[in-house]
Amino acid sequence: MKKSVLIINIMLLFFVCTVPGYCYDLERESGNFLDFSSGEIDRDDISCDDDTPVEKLERGVINMTTFWMEIPAEVAKVSKEQDPAAGLTSGLVNGVAISLVRVISGIYDTVTFPFSPYDKPVMRPEYPWSAADEKIKAWLW
Repeated sequence: MKKSVLIINIMLLFFVCTVPGYCYDLERESGNFLDFSSGEIDRDDISCDDDTPVEKLERGVINMTTFWMEIPAEVAKVSKEQDPAAGLTSGLVNGVAISLVRVISGIYDTVTFPFSPYDKPVMRPEYPWSAADEKIKAWLW
């Protein structure tokens, strides 16, 4: 019980210390942090850099939960390139294989999110719906 409380406190401390440091004003060239002196913050003035540990964690969780989208995308791709029967057989096998790689890359990003590099995803495209959308649209239209 005490170990889990300690782990939760360490994680909270990590997020409190790292996440706000990545948020800058919209003029990134100036490198100024947000001005809190006025007591008011406009949410449109807040933007976060994409190359952060939080972005890497987000990418990992998204890839672990949406990995299955690779299966219909690959079935659609093979069906268009060859025929629907090949799509349902080899496309299904390819989709399962790519899904496994996608979920493993998600686990890797989730486990290693505190460590750099943050801007180099293991798999391209970064998220499965990018490929799925293109492949399914190409097959249907």
